[in-house]
Amino acid sequence: MPTLIFIAIAGFAAQLVDGGIGMGFGVTSTTLLIFLAGLGPAQASAVVHAAELGTTLVSGFSHWRFGNVDWKIVFSLAIPGGIAAFVGATLLSNLSTEAAQPITSGILLLIAINLIWRFSRGHIKRTISNKPHAKPFLVVLG
Repeated sequence: MPTLIFIAIAGFAAQLVDGGIGMGFGVTSTTLLIFLAGLGPAQASAVVHAAELGTTLVSGFSHWRFGNVDWKIVFSLAIPGGIAAFVGATLLSNLSTEAAQPITSGILLLIAINLIWRFSRGHIKRTISNKPHAKPFLVVLG
């Protein structure tokens, strides 16, 4: 029961961060689940991805209904992204928990440093371009 309470607290805190800066649900909740709830990296990842299934489904449906989906870009990202996700999950599942923990912690640390660096420099002016992204860029990004 205490683990479920920690999972709920981690989800609440992560959603506050996500709503405040527009990202960070996975980073925040995974970190909190590893350090506060005592879950292993694989367990924390499973909990976060299970929670994201519902939110992503609703978000995707909403964007589709409002006409915000460019299917060419979706397929350019989804196919290589799906392949890379499969390869990454296969590699990670073949690592022992002891070997995966420093790797996962290192990745989370790098993401945290990136977030702090990006958002600690003040307001960043973004330029909006109508030029579409090149297909090779989208494939690598996926």
